[in-house]
Amino acid sequence: MTLQWAAVATFLYAEIGLILIFCLPFIPPQRWQKIFSFNVWGKIATFWNKAFLTIIILLIVLFL
Repeated sequence: MTLQWAAVATFLYAEIGLILIFCLPFIPPQRWQKIFSFNVWGKIATFWNKAFLTIIILLIVLFL
């Protein structure tokens, strides 16, 4: 079970770090809006949807 928990912990730590970066007060909301309006994010989103589902399936298989 250590592999599953290491994967889950890594994901949660990365999520916490990302949320903390979003909460930094010296980065104005307009800058975040410009960053997230890039066309590249749409292309990356399809890849990450597949990657996320793959990780979930892998965790279920390892759990079983």
